[in-house]
Amino acid sequence: MDYLQVAIKASLESGKILRKHFKRGVKPLNKSDGSPVTIADKESEKKIVSIIRAHFPDHNILGEEFTYEKTDSEFKWIIDPLDMTKNFFRGVPFYSNLIALEKKGKVISGVINLPEINMLAYATIGKGAFVNGKRAHVSKTKALDQSFIVFGDIDKHATAPYTRGTFDLIDMCRFNRGYGDALGYVLLAKGNVDIMLDRGKPWDVAPGKIIVEEAGGKFTDYSGNDTIYGKGPSIATNGILHNRALKLLK
Repeated sequence: MDYLQVAIKASLESGKILRKHFKRGVKPLNKSDGSPVTIADKESEKKIVSIIRAHFPDHNILGEEFTYEKTDSEFKWIIDPLDMTKNFFRGVPFYSNLIALEKKGKVISGVINLPEINMLAYATIGKGAFVNGKRAHVSKTKALDQSFIVFGDIDKHATAPYTRGTFDLIDMCRFNRGYGDALGYVLLAKGNVDIMLDRGKPWDVAPGKIIVEEAGGKFTDYSGNDTIYGKGPSIATNGILHNRALKLLK
């Protein structure tokens, strides 16, 4: 099996675990940083890692819930076993798992699986992006005042020194909604929305980055750096609007 096939297999198997717990309902605990975690997060990550290691035992792994011993491999899997945990334990069906593969510091493959709404997005560098098996393309929206912007926790984006710029950008766009996180990246890749704001760790943004880019879009941090390791928020767009949106944020 190639890298993407393994990632899709792991994502689908993880999705079965997430759906089981979602149906039953779970109670969250707080991690040291105050963010919620559930038994579903941990079981999902264990399943994903077990499948990856069955095929690529020497690869590095960066997961959200557990720490893994570093190897000499040039490959690193980046895993968020349950994205949008707050949605998950409140019974909101917009949740996902996220898996990406990095080679020598560059994301080369990624999968986003939203099992409750039957939406699977994936991409490999140079081979395009797909949603439920159909080729995905970003929108061709050219004007900010005609664009649709989405985001996750708005309080995390509108922090100093970006507070005014964030709201200026949102105000400039025609439509805005809080569809952020994994769902936002998929909607952007499909051309349903035009701009996505995120503020997360590498496991939150890595698969979204490659999927959006392979769909013809662009991903950077607010300073315009092409990285998933930025210290501040990040922005993904259809590419056409990217520089104009960045100018407002700065």
